[in-house]
Amino acid sequence: MWKIVTENLLRGPRTMKGPKAGADGLAELAGQVDALAQKRLGRSLAIREVDAGSCNGCELEIHALNNPFYDLERFGLRFVASPRHADLLLVTGPVTHNMRRR
Repeated sequence: MWKIVTENLLRGPRTMKGPKAGADGLAELAGQVDALAQKRLGRSLAIREVDAGSCNGCELEIHALNNPFYDLERFGLRFVASPRHADLLLVTGPVTHNMRRR
C-alpha cells in the first residue's frame, strides 16, 4: 500500500488545467454583462440570496464571489440584503417544511 501512496504522491494529479482567462477577455465579458443589465433594468442586477435549509456550502461559494479575487460587482451583479431591493431571488438548498410558506 505504501508503494501505491508514494507513487501517487510523486506522480501528482492526473487532471488537466483549464485555460486561463486573459484580462482582455474578462474586461470584455464584464462589459457585455453590464451592458445587458443596463439595457434591461437601467442599472446593475441586484440579487437576494435565501438559504432554505442547505448545508451552507452554497453560501460559502456565494460569499466567495464577493471577495477581491472574483469581484462579482465588476460584472454589474451585486447581492442585497432586502427582497425589496432585489431584481432576482436566488434560493439555495432544498426547501424545508419550515421555509415552504416563506
